[in-house]
Amino acid sequence: MHENRGIAGHSPVGSEELLDELADLRAALTEAVTGRRIAEEELRETLAAMIQHQQVGKCGNFRYNTTTGAIRGTEEVFKMFRFPAGTRGCTVEEWLAKLHADDRDRIAQRFFEAISTGEDLRFEYRIVFADGGMKYIRCDGERDLEHSGEVTYFGVLTDITERRQAEEARRAMEAELASSLRLASLGELAGSIIHEVNQPLAAINASAEACRRWMKQGNNPNDRALASLDRIGEECRRAAAIVNGLKSLIQSNSIEPVAFDFSLAVREVCSLLVRELAREDVLLVLNITPHLPPALGNRVQIQQILMNLAHNAVEAMRTVPGRRVLTITAGMHEGMLSLRVADTGQGFGNADVERIFSPLFTTKSSGMGLGLPISRKIAIAHGGSLTAEAGLDSGAVFHLLLPVGTSNGV
Repeated sequence: MHENRGIAGHSPVGSEELLDELADLRAALTEAVTGRRIAEEELRETLAAMIQHQQVGKCGNFRYNTTTGAIRGTEEVFKMFRFPAGTRGCTVEEWLAKLHADDRDRIAQRFFEAISTGEDLRFEYRIVFADGGMKYIRCDGERDLEHSGEVTYFGVLTDITERRQAEEARRAMEAELASSLRLASLGELAGSIIHEVNQPLAAINASAEACRRWMKQGNNPNDRALASLDRIGEECRRAAAIVNGLKSLIQSNSIEPVAFDFSLAVREVCSLLVRELAREDVLLVLNITPHLPPALGNRVQIQQILMNLAHNAVEAMRTVPGRRVLTITAGMHEGMLSLRVADTGQGFGNADVERIFSPLFTTKSSGMGLGLPISRKIAIAHGGSLTAEAGLDSGAVFHLLLPVGTSNGV
């Protein structure tokens, strides 16, 4: 019998061995597919966790190619800057355009200096949006030393807006507490000053009255001297009234409303300002609407407000070249007596409109920052208001509103 041989003299492979090899191959393939599926799921979970971490931490990763100038980043980075949805890259110019105008030049300089010297990117800045919103961003980046070829930087951008707002709120609270403590100390000091000053004021008034009586008994009385002594007595009584008014203000006593001639009160203050204005080369423009009704309140305290506003205006115009004009206008506004004090001084920025009424805030080197806060408190205590605004061309305008009184004070 002839022996059965395979093709080309090879021994045939058994069907069982072939099935075993196919089974092993199928098992290996299944294991590889399963491993890849597991790896993809783990990668998706890792990416999802990273995205959640960035969302919670309000941060995102970025890479900057110094050769192409392209900035690439995660989704959170471009959401942070409110780029269109799906954006994954931008240019340096597009990034800088998002920055606050006050920060842009500073950050651009630091950014390019760090790139040219190979230093880390460590800085904070603000970004602004068309709707007026703003965020504080912190950048922490460094050069990728493990990357070959084009020089790149990688890092993290973090939204620190909430932290900065909390810090600013804490600083404001600390400043308010410090101001309150200083005001408490000033209140005690003012009480002592009031107690000590009232006695010499009373003595001055008594001496002036005695001098007046003696001069009246003379053969040739000097009318001018008598008039001067009358003014001394009047100003002493005025000073005492101001001091007592300040005392009542510190003690938060209520003001007894009394009707007084508002136009006359304004003219009296202006007459006292004449010499100072002439010395400072300031032109006074006084506009008083005829037949104004009386005001309701404490005449001396209202005059104190006008005197303080006028003194502030003169100081504001001291360093201004050219014509210096102080304009005082008295009239009516929305059913209330109105007093406007305008100057041609340096003025103030919009950010300082309310700050100037904060206790202890002052723009003067020798100021205490109490005149305007006290003046506003007097106005409010009278049922009125005191506001400020920038002048049309220059300077500042202060606007005092007071309730109208009647002859019987009601």
